[in-house]
Amino acid sequence: MPTQTQFINHVRFIDRVIKNKTNGLTHADSMKQLPFPANCMNWNLGHILVYRMQYLGVIDGSSQPDPAEFAIYGGGSQPLTDSDKAIPLDVLLQRLDASSEMVTTALQAMPAEKLNEIFDAEKGTTVDDRLQFYCIVHESLHAGQLEILYELALAGK
Repeated sequence: MPTQTQFINHVRFIDRVIKNKTNGLTHADSMKQLPFPANCMNWNLGHILVYRMQYLGVIDGSSQPDPAEFAIYGGGSQPLTDSDKAIPLDVLLQRLDASSEMVTTALQAMPAEKLNEIFDAEKGTTVDDRLQFYCIVHESLHAGQLEILYELALAGK
């Protein structure tokens, strides 16, 4: 079972990947679409943000994503092709940094026993299960998608 420190280290790892794969890019770069069905970089980053805010709520019991932003960046949302509807890349990156700090602070303050608490009794999932999925698996999946989107952005320069 991961510890709070392991979750914090993973958030920091994802942050390094994000910084590396957005370095030198513009908002327009983040909106470039692949030539097959997939979401743009901006959507992937916003998706990480809204779900990070959601799992922060699992830790602190109160945080939640902005409903308007979740409508754009949440699972099952329409492909993000309108730059005017997207959070500007520089703002998105600042908000991701802020969310990392909030998650880190909340995890440091959280008693270790909370990881064993039931999060969803119907599904039998614990707080630990939820954090393992969203913090580790889900964020890694979307951070991994940044590689091809970064190369797409560079190909146009």
